[in-house]
Amino acid sequence: MAKSELMREMRDLQAKLNPFFKERNFRRLGGTYNRITADGLTHVVNFQKGRFDLPGTTSIPGFRENLYGKFTINVGVYVPEVQLFGSGGKEPKFVAEYYCCVRERLGTLGPERVDIWWELKKEPDSVEEVVNEIRQRLEVDAFPFLARFETREALLSELLSGPSTASYRSPRSRVDCAIILAARGQRSEAHDLLAAHRAAHIRERGHPGHLKYLEDLAVELGLENLETT
Repeated sequence: MAKSELMREMRDLQAKLNPFFKERNFRRLGGTYNRITADGLTHVVNFQKGRFDLPGTTSIPGFRENLYGKFTINVGVYVPEVQLFGSGGKEPKFVAEYYCCVRERLGTLGPERVDIWWELKKEPDSVEEVVNEIRQRLEVDAFPFLARFETREALLSELLSGPSTASYRSPRSRVDCAIILAARGQRSEAHDLLAAHRAAHIRERGHPGHLKYLEDLAVELGLENLETT
């Protein structure tokens, strides 16, 4: 299937979903939708097309799948200060999914708990079937997940006290939470969190560059030396 045809089919599929997103206060730019919460966070839903592999690329089921002609959906939560301090970048006018500090795939939020890629369809009945499934999964799985991250307080609770096995939690989550705490004026808590993260990184013999990043971040946030206990 030609790239131009795939792009047209993706646009057609999104066109059928645009009213659904608009009713829920999402704005759209390309394949991404944004909704800002009352606390200034941004909920993000992104449609990602499968990559185009070069001719001769071998597909290996379960390892390197051929995803061309398919799409998946990413869900995320963006916190402005994490981007400004943690990544050293300017706040974007429209938030891409990769800026989010909480990220999940729609399929992993569902009962299957696996990454799902849907095929772009030509036949009207098949398209409607996919659209209906996406609507249902967003309502049942994605939006309740995003609702858990309406505020910074809720996000901190999820990332610091939620299940340790949650796929949206990572060692980086502690850094993100420290930035949020520092921006709220909770510098002592932010310092302790970054210091604990730094100590764990040293124990695990992590990359020296990350230690330098943590030290520079502490200075930028106005925190004490991370070696201070």
